[in-house]
Amino acid sequence: MPEVKNIETLTIDEVEYKVGDLTNEAQQLIEIYNDWNRKEAVVRDELTRFQAAKQTLSNQIINKVRADNEPETETPEVNTTEAPPAE
Repeated sequence: MPEVKNIETLTIDEVEYKVGDLTNEAQQLIEIYNDWNRKEAVVRDELTRFQAAKQTLSNQIINKVRADNEPETETPEVNTTEAPPAE
């Protein structure tokens, strides 16, 4: 999973603010935002794995359907009960 960095500074109206210097309420809002960023990264990573798994499964389905529906090649019957023709 990619590393998600927490917000440590904000730039608003061209003024930079350190999160630690903000009010408790502003810090709580930023922590919620940081939490959502972490959860989003987890979900994005999981989505990538699901997409790869679906592609693999799709290939397996295609190969199985093709194999199940291949025309059978005719093999000549071998008669094992009769003696070979005499020369």
